[in-house]
Amino acid sequence: MEQNELIRAVTLELSQVSPRKFDIKETVNYFADRGFNTLMVFAVGYLYGETYYPSAVMAPHEELDGRDLFGEIFAEAKSRNLRVFAYVNSFFGGAEFYEKYPDWTARWADGRETTQVRAKGMCLNSPYREVIARVSAEVCARYEVDGLYLDEPSLQSWCACSYCKTKYRNDSGRELPLSSEGDRKDFAVFLEWRSSCVADFVGEVGRACKKVRPSITYFAQHAFPLASTSHSLHKHLFWGTTSGRTPPQFEDWYRPSFYGQDIRRVGDHLDMIGIEPWRRFAGYPAWWQGACVNYARASGRNKPVLPLMEYPHFPWGLGRLSDDELHVNCADVVANGGDLWWPMYAPGAADKGGWDALSKVFSELSELRQPNSTCSAEIAILVSRNSAERFALGKVNELYLDDLLGTIQIVRELHVPYKLLVDENLTVDDLVDVKVIFVPSAACLSPRAAEIIKSRVEQGGVLIAQGLVGTHDEFGQLRATQLLEELLGVRLGPELKHARLGYLIDRANSGNRVLVRDEFPTIVVNSAEVIYDIAPSRDLFVPPSLSDLSPGVVRRRVGKGVAYTVGPSLGRLRLRYELFEAVNFYHDLFTGLSWDISGIDLGSQVGLHVWRNETICHIALINQQGISDSGRLARLSNQSVFVNGASRASSLRGSALDVEKVGAGMRVTLRELAHWDCIVAS
Repeated sequence: MEQNELIRAVTLELSQVSPRKFDIKETVNYFADRGFNTLMVFAVGYLYGETYYPSAVMAPHEELDGRDLFGEIFAEAKSRNLRVFAYVNSFFGGAEFYEKYPDWTARWADGRETTQVRAKGMCLNSPYREVIARVSAEVCARYEVDGLYLDEPSLQSWCACSYCKTKYRNDSGRELPLSSEGDRKDFAVFLEWRSSCVADFVGEVGRACKKVRPSITYFAQHAFPLASTSHSLHKHLFWGTTSGRTPPQFEDWYRPSFYGQDIRRVGDHLDMIGIEPWRRFAGYPAWWQGACVNYARASGRNKPVLPLMEYPHFPWGLGRLSDDELHVNCADVVANGGDLWWPMYAPGAADKGGWDALSKVFSELSELRQPNSTCSAEIAILVSRNSAERFALGKVNELYLDDLLGTIQIVRELHVPYKLLVDENLTVDDLVDVKVIFVPSAACLSPRAAEIIKSRVEQGGVLIAQGLVGTHDEFGQLRATQLLEELLGVRLGPELKHARLGYLIDRANSGNRVLVRDEFPTIVVNSAEVIYDIAPSRDLFVPPSLSDLSPGVVRRRVGKGVAYTVGPSLGRLRLRYELFEAVNFYHDLFTGLSWDISGIDLGSQVGLHVWRNETICHIALINQQGISDSGRLARLSNQSVFVNGASRASSLRGSALDVEKVGAGMRVTLRELAHWDCIVAS
């Protein structure tokens, strides 16, 4: 395959198949004939830490009888010119290790073990670490693989094994905590230590692999970014129980923190960023997995992103994703900067219909992002991992994720190209072309990011500080001096008020009101202008009181730019309470701003993404109308985009367009939008 060709990968989950019955030739040909170009093949599985080749390090699958199943699949795949990545599960080990070395197993805070069928979770700080490094290097030495995928490098049990307790004591001088209760700073040190252990382990395995095969593409799992471990959600998903792999101490954590995975830190050791954005499993809207790709690309400083996407979940499920959703998912992931990857559970028994649907969309999608093009966005949304992990610990949905994800939804519905940026690795260059910076509920905003944002505002940018922003330090403790206090001209909280069912009232036009609810921080105004007040209600059926007003939205002009403080978490209100008016609120707030590219009367669930090279602009329109509600696509008519500075336009898919000159640009109208389209403008 070509070096710049879009990856179209499938994992053969061999742990769910009998090697004696598995038809290698039929399976490989099936995927090659349908346009897939990459196979992820189990070298070490999760059934009981079994290998699928004659290994000198770990025990082979009990049905192999000396057979080299991995090698046979590898040879067949190469005969069809497919890339082959070796899959190594690094967490679940077999009885050969946990019976002989019971202290190697990962432990919950109460000492219990994580089990899965015949396997047990193994701790990466135990000598099992060297076993995984050696078996990964063995695979790379035996076969000319194109890459290796390290699955589940994590401390997802807690971990409170003897190796972790000793290592933590030696590294930090502290005793390993067994609860999140107590001193916030001490627990933040523990969280930081966990993520450093996982990143170091990933790096060690990668170095072992590249020592024997320097050319491989190495990547690892990052599970469910921008998601939580809410037990109430998982009980809903699993019919009154949970998966059994999430100890109760992790209730409503930021999910990557449960694994001990810091995507930015782990990404330093990777050639490609791997994520698992299963949106139905996580309980989020159809656009969520594309947003996860956008975030992963920013975290990895624009390294390639390969998301393991939902398909039918499992062959024994009652249903699978509809053809419409599969089609739209592909386009949304590619438009956000990712490539394509699915698992095939139980190869040989899995539903085949959806794979045929996927094969129909591959050829056109490969042209959606031009070679050497870059993502172009006029709105940026800052993601703050520390705020999710430390400030919002135990309440991550309520205190952080709801507002972040709802803000993404609001910006999508404004139909202006956006990108996600990462607090911990933000640079000045990230904001050069950005006109508006949203910072939702980033209580633990870093000092470095605060300075970069301040500089951009002074140069003409617009800041939206929504909820508590810059109020707490990296440990989740309240700051004596808030980071953005001078820039915003206000002091936030720490006291919170409750609007119940209240109004956000425009001081310039009291008839302009937005219904709000939920808590909001008190805003003490120092050198800024209040433009909206909050009028709370005293009870459910009591009208809001206009005599009990509090500052709700505050504006301060700084240099050439302007900084807004928005007290209510409007993103949370949009996501959880369907506050559609939040979109209109920001639309009105941005009156007077001009966008180079923007949607005009687009469907509310049409995503807009822009990729540019030196001469051409690709404007991707992803139609998710109806997908989250029914799994069925609602086709849309007359979808228009304004493009500044362009004079020519065509559709990548050959769709009918109407072009009208407007000022210094043009209005381009697609007469019909099905799953997706791409306007090529120059």
